[in-house]
Amino acid sequence: MDPEWLEGVYLATDRLFTDTLGPEISEDARAYCPVFFGENSTAGPVSWEIATRLGTLGEAGSLRDSIEFHLNGHNLVVAATGTAGRWYAYFVECGHRVVVFGRNMGWFKEAQPFLRPALFQVRTP
Repeated sequence: MDPEWLEGVYLATDRLFTDTLGPEISEDARAYCPVFFGENSTAGPVSWEIATRLGTLGEAGSLRDSIEFHLNGHNLVVAATGTAGRWYAYFVECGHRVVVFGRNMGWFKEAQPFLRPALFQVRTP
């Protein structure tokens, strides 16, 4: 047996991740990602009012646009963060309680998964 066989497996796996799976999963995640008052959005009038007050209406699509993939060693990582300094992808993906200006509003924003559905697609060669 070739003593370099494991390196060959790593190279082939890395190539599969960077050339096929990474781009496909990222593309699907972008398609599923909610865009504030755009595609897949569940934002309502309260969200519009808050965003208007905070001046964040111009950031629509920042979560979708932040989706990227890379290798960490020989592991494929597909991630989304949102705009710089804001790491809200987890809260969109998994749901969260609604807090406005530090005040708990008493309701829960349902999850809007976009990374997990993209990851768990059945893909054929």
